[in-house]
Amino acid sequence: MPSQELDLTGVSEDAVNLRDMMEGVLGRVQNVFQSYNVELPARQYWTMGAPAVDCEQLVVYFQQLYLGPPGAQVGEPQRCHVPRSATLTISIARATPIVSQNGRPPAPEKIEAASEVLAIDAWVLMESVNQLDQWDETGYGVGVIATLEVNPPEGGFQTTDMVLTMAVP
Repeated sequence: MPSQELDLTGVSEDAVNLRDMMEGVLGRVQNVFQSYNVELPARQYWTMGAPAVDCEQLVVYFQQLYLGPPGAQVGEPQRCHVPRSATLTISIARATPIVSQNGRPPAPEKIEAASEVLAIDAWVLMESVNQLDQWDETGYGVGVIATLEVNPPEGGFQTTDMVLTMAVP
């Protein structure tokens, strides 16, 4: 039986913390972009592991989970009551100009226009960290680590990726 058909109705609430965090991060990113009046791609979801980039999309994807607060040295022992931290990536894929069928490179104006959208995505994503560093709805969490990069074009798409390490509430 495929895993998507498993009955999860009886699962303990303690077992869904990571799922809830992933859903919360996606929702907060959507809200931040809406507050800046920046349109996101229609396809939006979260997943475990890196997604295929086959269309324009917003994806929050899980990379790893470890014992300790964000930035703790992984090689140092931790007590089991300390926070668990997750590293995830928030990725926005946008269509980018490509070489035409006759082999001509895209016009510089088209490259700059696509880059303008990527620059806005990068800025708004980094501005979203204040909304993502929340332990609960009452205030800030224990801090986050965030890095952002725009990847080279590939297959007609270019991604803006923010790698985020944060405590799992």
